[in-house]
Amino acid sequence: MIADVLPAVVLGALLCLGYAALLHLWIGRNLRDLLISLLMAAMGFGFGQVLGLFLQTPILQMGQLHLVEASLGAWLLMGVARLIAP
Repeated sequence: MIADVLPAVVLGALLCLGYAALLHLWIGRNLRDLLISLLMAAMGFGFGQVLGLFLQTPILQMGQLHLVEASLGAWLLMGVARLIAP
């Protein structure tokens, strides 16, 4: 069972890291911005993944990973963090 979940966790972590890095390259200023982006991407990705599990939508699902919902959650929370934190 753990062998089925581990690739999804690794891919999710890599996507969160990539999303935060892209946002930081675009509008990041310092290390604090990068860390906030990483935290918000991970939280949003997790919330989106849970939402995808509840909704059971097979749109761009890779194994157990709901890519659309999780990615939207990550970008949404990173955007909200950029609006709130100056």
